[in-house]
Amino acid sequence: MRSPLGTSAARMTHAPFVLIDLETEEGVTGRAHVFCYMEIAAPEICRVIEKAAEGLIGQTVIPAEIDRILQTNFRLLGLPGTIGMALSGIDVACWDALAFAANQPLARLLGAERDQVPTYNSNGLSLGDPEALGEEALRLQAAGFDAVKIRLGRTNAEDDLRAVQNVRAAIGLTALLMADYNQALTVDEAIARGKSLEGEGLAWIEEPIAHDDLPGNARLKASLQTPLQIGENFHGPHAMDNAIALNASDYMMPDLMRIGGVSGWLRAATMADRAGIPLSSHLYPEVSLHLLAASPTAHWLEYVDWGEPFLQQGITVETGLARVPETPGTGVTWDEDAVTAFALD
Repeated sequence: MRSPLGTSAARMTHAPFVLIDLETEEGVTGRAHVFCYMEIAAPEICRVIEKAAEGLIGQTVIPAEIDRILQTNFRLLGLPGTIGMALSGIDVACWDALAFAANQPLARLLGAERDQVPTYNSNGLSLGDPEALGEEALRLQAAGFDAVKIRLGRTNAEDDLRAVQNVRAAIGLTALLMADYNQALTVDEAIARGKSLEGEGLAWIEEPIAHDDLPGNARLKASLQTPLQIGENFHGPHAMDNAIALNASDYMMPDLMRIGGVSGWLRAATMADRAGIPLSSHLYPEVSLHLLAASPTAHWLEYVDWGEPFLQQGITVETGLARVPETPGTGVTWDEDAVTAFALD
């Protein structure tokens, strides 16, 4: 990783990915990249993809039918976790192939009318010395962003407050500042810390408690003035449906590979539209940009550069807006020399 990331959950210095090529008889190749979080997950994801491929040879690239086949074949093992991420990767590759064959960007294939999406820089502001974060925030802002995200969850709540205040002083009052606790707190701690931050103008507080404690998140939402953001750990659209039913958050931000790929995202976007919930993304900015452009309640794109070392081209951001590329498909193509250099045996 160009910028190591330290959160309340872990410190990351490397970003493990599995790359998928889905080859069709017509010569069109669909691509997807699956972020594995930990290297230990990569071999399992590879094995699932290889096993899934055995049942897809000769099938037409119809994502709904492919999904039905894969769900049937893997249901006994349970679909959340690494299995679900592997199947989502195949779904993304299918959609990339379809858009490429149609000679259209995926966003346009999905009916998107907008060609730009607001984006924030999520490439830093880790748990570290609160006094050193102001200069880092300025670097993130100078890369073309009007919004940045800080990680919180230090042992001492006062250190978190100082970190936020130092970043706010650096980026100014008009820039947006998001905060992510990475599930570090109890409900009572989250209420107390959230209230202490209410004068700092945070755009949202993200995952302060366990992601699956939906009643607890609903209590937080009712207790805090700052909007609550959850959703990166929704495993499939049904999980998002449950969160909406319990009024568990102001905003929601599905992860491409956990929500069910492009197909799962489209269902989640329909739910968000029906409920009037602003929808943001988690990771995968190259593909999520297309999906947000086609989402009725599109809110914010999370930008990280983790895939750029092995991609031919990343996304373009100017004055806080990410532009949907005009190239066919998702725009994800491999830098083959980099793939060779980075590949693990």
